[in-house]
Amino acid sequence: MVDETSAGLNPARYVSGLAQSALRAGASIYENARALQITRTSGRDFQVKTNRGDLFAREILIATSGYTSNATPNLQKKIIPIGSFIITTEPLRDSLARELSPRNRMIYDSKHYLHYYRLTPDNRMLFGGRAAFFPETETTIQTSAEILRRDMIKVFPQLRDTKIEFAWGGTLDFCFDTMPHAGRSDGMYYALGYAGHGVAMATYLGTKIAEAISGGPSDIAFANIAFPGAPLGLYNGKPWFLPFAGAYYKVLDWIS
Repeated sequence: MVDETSAGLNPARYVSGLAQSALRAGASIYENARALQITRTSGRDFQVKTNRGDLFAREILIATSGYTSNATPNLQKKIIPIGSFIITTEPLRDSLARELSPRNRMIYDSKHYLHYYRLTPDNRMLFGGRAAFFPETETTIQTSAEILRRDMIKVFPQLRDTKIEFAWGGTLDFCFDTMPHAGRSDGMYYALGYAGHGVAMATYLGTKIAEAISGGPSDIAFANIAFPGAPLGLYNGKPWFLPFAGAYYKVLDWIS
């Protein structure tokens, strides 16, 4: 299936561009400031304790996705953090790059342990996927890079002798119904649960919630959808069941 209206972008450059636009509009950005606790003060304001000091705010938007912590425990127990990882090869010669991707498209497969891949502007093959379900650490990134290289060679045997020069990972957020969710909880706005589609969906929901916070219409998509937690309350934010889920989805991929 080909989607002629789709496109790709560099998400790091996109985030940097958003940050620059926010700064030009008068916003303040506090980097390396982990939110540790959020409490209600007298009136409507919130106090946010961080590792760099305290902040006070009239409105709060929780947009922490796969990094949702016990600073918002009611949301943490509804979010499953799952790792996603990427490797890139050394630059490929033009003829090989055209052979692998003649139209230079963004490509992904239909597996549960899906792969997504494309050529970079400097002719590297970028190959990613859910090689390991666990959130990223140095160990899971290294292990995932080895798995992804084997998977890449299955798709593109021509790359068997090609060097892998970069590997990295990040943590996505899945909800138990695999749907995004947005609305208010404990007086705070939230938007999360993108399941790997956050570049577009987070931009959209961020815009809609900003409109609501600014006094505009509150027509936030997904706000009226039930936000389920784990069955029987058997989850408190620590994804102990990921090895079992991973094995189950591997079986489904093998059967199909």
